[in-house]
Amino acid sequence: MKRRVPPIESVLSGLTVAIDGPSAAGKTTTARGLARRLGLRHVDTGAMYRAVTLAALRAGADLSDGEALGALALACAITFEAPGERVRLGDEDVTEAIREAAVTAAVSAVSAHPGVRAELVRRQRALARGGGVVLEGRDIGSVVLPWADVKIFLVADVRTRAERRQRELGSGPGVPGVEEVARDLERRDALDASRETSPLVEPVGAWRVDTGGVTIAEQIEAVADIARRTAQRLRALCEPRTDGERPRRQRLVMRAVTALIRLVARVLFGLRVHHRFRGELEENYIFACNHVANSDPPLAGSTLPRECHFIAKASLFDQPFFGGVIRYFNAFPIKQGVFDREAMAEAASRLRRGASLMIFPEGGRVRGGRLGGARGGVGYLALTTGVPVVPVYVSGTDRLHECLFRRARLVVVHGRPMRIPPQALERLGGEDDREAYRRFGDEVMNAVAALQSDARGAL
Repeated sequence: MKRRVPPIESVLSGLTVAIDGPSAAGKTTTARGLARRLGLRHVDTGAMYRAVTLAALRAGADLSDGEALGALALACAITFEAPGERVRLGDEDVTEAIREAAVTAAVSAVSAHPGVRAELVRRQRALARGGGVVLEGRDIGSVVLPWADVKIFLVADVRTRAERRQRELGSGPGVPGVEEVARDLERRDALDASRETSPLVEPVGAWRVDTGGVTIAEQIEAVADIARRTAQRLRALCEPRTDGERPRRQRLVMRAVTALIRLVARVLFGLRVHHRFRGELEENYIFACNHVANSDPPLAGSTLPRECHFIAKASLFDQPFFGGVIRYFNAFPIKQGVFDREAMAEAASRLRRGASLMIFPEGGRVRGGRLGGARGGVGYLALTTGVPVVPVYVSGTDRLHECLFRRARLVVVHGRPMRIPPQALERLGGEDDREAYRRFGDEVMNAVAALQSDARGAL
């Protein structure tokens, strides 16, 4: 049955757009204008942090007490209302109050606390679910929505930003001048970039847009044009392939084995599979999964929508029979403890030939419900091949005896693809940029962490 190709307007209206940048770079103005231009919802995440800051100041809270501020964030009822996208804190309209100088001076300190960020990030992801939305802030494309369809990073020189902010503050007694505002912006930039939790960074693959020296209409149109081009690329992925490649092809024996694994896991261990994305598009993927047990590759692999290749530690291939079996099921060896360029070259070669690959970015098993940091492999493969990364979260494979008696649950969650646009691949793919590999790996693990939160909420 031929799959229907959606009209470009439908794809455009379903986009998720992340706009990041330093203070006064034009994020809110651009996001609001883009949302109106394309008919999307707008979520001002900065206003959420400002609302919590306002509540903290009114309560006389200690701005260094992260635990208390986290509890305060949990209790704050923050909503957005049209027209004019008014911000409400409980029943009060605080749209103007959250822009006062005292709030501006304190918001970076409040937003740096992990408890505050965790609660507001959870709300922001919930608001973005389903797409058709523009979110703007300082960590949207790197932490909140690392899978966003469009990532924008706005920049402008400090002087330009200071003049904008000073105009917002107006004139009169006690209103700081441009030089004072510029110093404050530099201080906030330093705080935002150096904080331990969710620092301000330019997401890997983001489109950089300089808002200095252009009109508001021009900067909105520049971002709208990027969104249109992204929608065209996504729509093209819905069209049947004409080059003979079938990324979703599976051998009969692979379909039979994976179906058997899923059946056994469902009956014996209560397997649940949650899909944020089902993989219907005509492209291959790098599936990036957390790693807690030796059973992760067959279990997580059995839930994927296409045949996968796997990287396995070299010692497994020393056993002739077992090594032969896993080779038949598309596994190939990698040396542990080093960056195995030969294995990475083999993985990249298979990806370029249209195969999909499952990789464990942490490089080894991490137990106790924690997630480890990513090694450079997933970033290297994504940036050198251009193949999208789909985050996957698995839980319960290290507690199968508990799952057997339903004291724990075996869960697999598939996330949405993280695509790097062609302009970024041209810039990053041609050089050995280890810092970019590391940062993209961090973004992948942020996406896996979001799936972990989803899985806990589903249990």
